[in-house]
Amino acid sequence: MRRPLPISAAPSVGPFVLMDHFGPVPAPSRKLEAHPHSGIEVMTYLIEGANEHTDSLGNVGQIESGGAQWMRAGRGILHAERNLLDRATTMHGLQIWAKLPIEEQDGPPQYSAFQSEQMVEWKTSGATVRLLSGKMDGRSGPMDLASPAFMAHVYVDAEATFEFVFPNTTHEYAFYVVQAAEPLVVDDKARIGHGDMIRFETGAQKAILSNPTSQRAQIFILGGEPILTSLHFSGGFVLDSEASIEKAYTRYHTGEMGRLDGVPF
Repeated sequence: MRRPLPISAAPSVGPFVLMDHFGPVPAPSRKLEAHPHSGIEVMTYLIEGANEHTDSLGNVGQIESGGAQWMRAGRGILHAERNLLDRATTMHGLQIWAKLPIEEQDGPPQYSAFQSEQMVEWKTSGATVRLLSGKMDGRSGPMDLASPAFMAHVYVDAEATFEFVFPNTTHEYAFYVVQAAEPLVVDDKARIGHGDMIRFETGAQKAILSNPTSQRAQIFILGGEPILTSLHFSGGFVLDSEASIEKAYTRYHTGEMGRLDGVPF
């Protein structure tokens, strides 16, 4: 597993505070056990695989390749995930966390499953774009996050160039290389290889990505409105102060976030 976000040079990109890239690997039979979240939106996007989400609200949702689990943790929720091995034997995808605005952090938890066919996909010059969230080329992604945000999975054609015009010049953006046989070239200067991320500060107008190889490459673009408040991480909680973190642990241990598979008791 790779964790391109956060790093010391980039604690966040827009509202996004964590991204894990897992696989491709044989899908394990072991379940991701019940655990709590608060203060964030949690998304699991599957490039390959099939999994099932369960949570302390009683929600159950299943997705397959190209789909995404979405959960707004709000004041607190427990969830678990497991691979559906009868449908897919490979696991490959991204887990992404987006920090909730302060006014949303004490709100009620929510959950939705987005299937592959709900993603907005089209062919553009040099690439195929799958838009998960935000707006691009007059299109809108299906996932509506609490903060202004953008997420897209882009397949860059072999020996091709893809131009990305930033939807909002007051927002931050980043390219993460999901798969590339050789390093890709950004704006004829920066080179980013498999597992690398490049971040663009606010004010940037566009970026030109070149794939010099004879194989198609994959990148994931994320971005949005910058976070202007402090970040406090503890386990599955991301909030604005240590006091808020302590309150979240109290809610968890007293069962206010609900119970799932015997957790927390």
